[in-house]
Formats: sequence, structure tokens, C-alpha cells
Amino acid sequence: MKKIFIAFTFFITLLNSTNAQDNNYGVKGFEPKTFDVTDSTPVNYNGLKAGYEIKDESEKSVGKKGDFSRFKIKFYLTNTSSEAKIMYRNLSFGGHSGPITNNIALFKCINATGARLTNKMAMMELQPCKLEADVEDKDCNTGKTSINKRLVDIGFWIRPGEIVSKTYPMIVPLGEKPKVTVTYYAEVANQTGTFITTNTQQQGTQSFVRVKNFANNTYLNNQSGALVSSTVDNEWWSAFWEIVPIQGSNNFKIKNRLKNNFLCSDNTMLSDNAQAANTSWIIQETNIPNVFYIKNEADNARLYLDSGVLKTSNSFIANDNSSKWVIEK
Repeated sequence: MKKIFIAFTFFITLLNSTNAQDNNYGVKGFEPKTFDVTDSTPVNYNGLKAGYEIKDESEKSVGKKGDFSRFKIKFYLTNTSSEAKIMYRNLSFGGHSGPITNNIALFKCINATGARLTNKMAMMELQPCKLEADVEDKDCNTGKTSINKRLVDIGFWIRPGEIVSKTYPMIVPLGEKPKVTVTYYAEVANQTGTFITTNTQQQGTQSFVRVKNFANNTYLNNQSGALVSSTVDNEWWSAFWEIVPIQGSNNFKIKNRLKNNFLCSDNTMLSDNAQAANTSWIIQETNIPNVFYIKNEADNARLYLDSGVLKTSNSFIANDNSSKWVIEK
């Protein structure tokens, strides 16, 4: 067995001065800051420029489903400085605490309605920061040491000139333009209790829903581990789901709040692999308001309930109502 000691041979430019004092969040150099932003006036804070572009105003509707305007919005964050910005993974590295995630900036569209399962916010996420380091390997049996160079993952970063971006559809009331704020370092520490989900019944900013079968009035849940549709307790996190838009498509991942696994179309009906093709779903409107078909994108198979058993099928379903689902916020 080898015991590994890491000695970094590089200097890292901190996001703030090395003389910065710890703030109330216990994180030196990182503190949530919120600004108003428009498509013509991006915000530049500490060398990080945040803004958005309206790519398309594709639809306006006046009718039974309400009056609204639909926008396709590209949110972006650019490192305009000559320095790499690094958020450390190790809680003790360099005398810094946190962060707990790779989320560096959160855009919120204040007047977005979330109708038709569209987004209300966009989180900018950093890539892993892997830098070369001298690693001292010590053999515990012989006591001999050797120095080797390796890539070490120290956290998350954005390089000089690098841009991260996400594009989402958003719906706002008819006649309004998107009203947007951006919060830097939104999830920097759990002391804030604002943008992260902790082990309480508070929902925070994540939007969780329950999915009820239209024919049986039972709810999707994995309380016992397996996916079922049954009666549930109102406090069961296993019966709450996050419907996550897949960037660049009109499809969704359906993620369980309790287990953090995903609805899929294989035999188990649940997967821990968010990248699996059979975890991509189409949520299709029916002729009944707020009632939907949930169809797997890989094979166009609808999720339905057959004598109490969840199944998927891309062929005729005798009881059409058993393949309809109510999404309750």
C-alpha cells in the first residue's frame, strides 16, 4: 500500500486578494452577490461577465391557456480577466472553506411563469480543474519515497477568456420582456439556506412536482426502492420529482428527490446514470388541461399503469387514461 502526499508546484491566483478576510459564509473570497442584468447591459463582477441574449421570440398566445410570450434565451458567463478563476474542492486547501458545488452563477427570470414546463432559471457550472502536481509516493512497507508528476483534481475553474453558457425557453406574461437577476456564488455555503436543498422539507429554488396517474389517482414513487404508482404520504420525498430540461432539446430528465435517480424505460424503470439514452422523456400535452403523456424519447413508448404495474409501450394501449399523468406542483 502507498500513502500519497501532494505537494503543489504551482501558484494559484485567488478570486480575491490573499489578504481577504473570511466572510459570514465561512468562505474566503466567495460571497453571494446579486445584480440586475438585461440583454443589453451584462454585469461584470470580479472579472466574470454575466449576461444573456434573446435568440428568439418564437410564440405569442392569447387564449384559454393564458396570454404569454415565449422566448429562447442564451445565458452566458465569461472570464474577462487574464486570471483563471478557481473554486476549490478540498475544504481545507489553501486555508479556504468550500465550495460545495461547481455552480458559480445563477440567473433567475423573475417574471417567468414556468408554464408548459419551461425554465425559470439557469445555473452556470464550471468544469473540473485538473493541474499538474508533484506527488510524493511513500511505500508504507519499505519507507521509500518517490516523486511523480500527476494531474490532480483540486476543484472547478473557468480559464481566461472561457465562456460557459446555457440556452432555455422561458415564458413570461404577454407584452413583457424577461426580467433577470444574476447571483454570483449562489451555492457557496449551506449557511445561506437560499439556493441549496438540505435535509428539510423546505423546497428552496428547485421545483419539485408529484406525478399522478389520471386513471388511478396514484403517484409515482420509489419509497420501497422499486418504482411504483401507489397512494403516498404527503411528506414522502420519494413521491417528488424534478423535471429537468435537457439543453438543446425539448425533452426532459425526471429525477427523484429522495434517491436522485432517474426515470428510465428499462426493466427496473430507474437509473443512476443521467446520461443513459433511455432517461430522456417527452412530456406531451393531451386534450385535457394539465394532463400529459410521458413518452420515452428513445423508443417513443408511453409510460402507463397496467393492473397496478408500471410499463411502457409504443403500441396500442387499451385504457388510454392509464397512460395519462397529472403533474402537480
